[in-house]
Amino acid sequence: MGKIVFTLLWAGVLIAVSRALDDVVWAQYLAIFVLGGMYAFTIDKVPDARSKNTREGSGR
Repeated sequence: MGKIVFTLLWAGVLIAVSRALDDVVWAQYLAIFVLGGMYAFTIDKVPDARSKNTREGSGR
């Protein structure tokens, strides 16, 4: 559930930045590229319900 919420919030940020830079195409492409990279690095750090269950089950 945490990753879904994070992804939806990140999509909102991406849309807002894209609309703010609508007149400057090169800046829009650069911002989307940078935000996509930041998303890829941070999504793994967001806790997920399945990863919690996997960690608990491996201690048996």
